[in-house]
Amino acid sequence: MTLVLNEPSEFELSVTDEDTPIITYRYGSDLYKPYFHPIHAPNGLIVTDDAPEDHVHHRGLCFTWGDVNGINYWAEINCEEAVRGRIRHREFREKSVSPDRVQLVIVNDWVAPDGTKPLEEICSVTVHQPEPEHQAIDFQFDLRAQSTDVVMGTPPAYHGLCYRAAEMEYRKVTNSDSRIGESEVNGRNAKWCALNGILADEALGVAIFDHPSNLRHPTRFFALDDAFGFISTSFAYDEPYTIRAGETLTLKHRVLIHLGDLFTFDLWQCYEGYVKEIQTKSNS
Repeated sequence: MTLVLNEPSEFELSVTDEDTPIITYRYGSDLYKPYFHPIHAPNGLIVTDDAPEDHVHHRGLCFTWGDVNGINYWAEINCEEAVRGRIRHREFREKSVSPDRVQLVIVNDWVAPDGTKPLEEICSVTVHQPEPEHQAIDFQFDLRAQSTDVVMGTPPAYHGLCYRAAEMEYRKVTNSDSRIGESEVNGRNAKWCALNGILADEALGVAIFDHPSNLRHPTRFFALDDAFGFISTSFAYDEPYTIRAGETLTLKHRVLIHLGDLFTFDLWQCYEGYVKEIQTKSNS
């Protein structure tokens, strides 16, 4: 099998395994924030949703924040224009393909309503060669405060790396502490959090891993499975964080899309493998 990088339109970039789709990055200038959709499970099913009727600002998988120095980069039409920011794609610093992975390095500007740019974001994405039962995609977000301090505020609690799930039956969130269900998982600290369910008669799940080097690890997760499926990393769930001018906050996560349910697929083994991979790289 061969990974391929495609550009189907001016503002889309997708990765496929030969002709089998994996992930698409959308970054049009008309968007409030760039995002990834659709994302596919190893069996081809789409596991993300984009602009559902209940929350049109939910965009597949995206990194965003509801309060950055008082500006909202999460909401879209449901936010006053005076405090509504945009995350603008600036450029690709890298687009490379090797036999077992695709590497993207993306630069985004966080633009306030007055035109200032308090944050520069460098998003590094590694799409790994798919396995028969899972697909791993790594993300590193480097957030650099520009000329002034940047306060990553709270509330809202739903911010960071955000995943809006495709509509599933029997969906349940779970976490690394073996908690199951929204009431048990939402707002808890965990090394990973996952949403499992049945999609087109297939059992599958999507997990977000929090790397041990991350700020306030293990992070809190905002996690829903009742009205709809949603997971986000929320290290500032109940305590803001300030990035000082000229400094960079780095966050690392793996998104793992897997086949099987939470009882038959070993997420812990995959999480431990993820940690070992990055430790090996840092020591080499």
